[in-house]
Amino acid sequence: MTTDAILTTDPTSGLYDISIDANGDIANDDFFDTSILYALYGEKRAAPEEVSSAELRRGWIGNREDFENGSKLWLLSQSRLTRDTLNRIEDEARKALQYLVDDGLAVSIDQVTAGINNGAVTLDITIRRSLDRVDRKFYTLWENTGRGA
Repeated sequence: MTTDAILTTDPTSGLYDISIDANGDIANDDFFDTSILYALYGEKRAAPEEVSSAELRRGWIGNREDFENGSKLWLLSQSRLTRDTLNRIEDEARKALQYLVDDGLAVSIDQVTAGINNGAVTLDITIRRSLDRVDRKFYTLWENTGRGA
């Protein structure tokens, strides 16, 4: 299994294109970042009891009833920022990232910590990969949120 994906860019034309490195070869990018972003920001469909109106349940178009990837972090973006909400963000992120371990792309999800930094909700993740490689990622989930009591 390869760990690289073709690196694409968005030139000023607005079209995506393959990136070429300094040697004239097709540039590669580590697919792992894309996998993490897909897990966290892909929208898992909300259950009927989580959202009152069926048309507001959202969800990624590639998800099916028998197969869903992504997270429900989007459900928490309007929640009051309390420790309970941050705990729920951590739980949801950990559940979403678990597929990386289940599919053999990572050995373990070592840390998932949600916090607040200048009004922005942040997520600090440490993932152990094979060959003792550890990736630490830091994301700003959403900004300009109200602070909870």
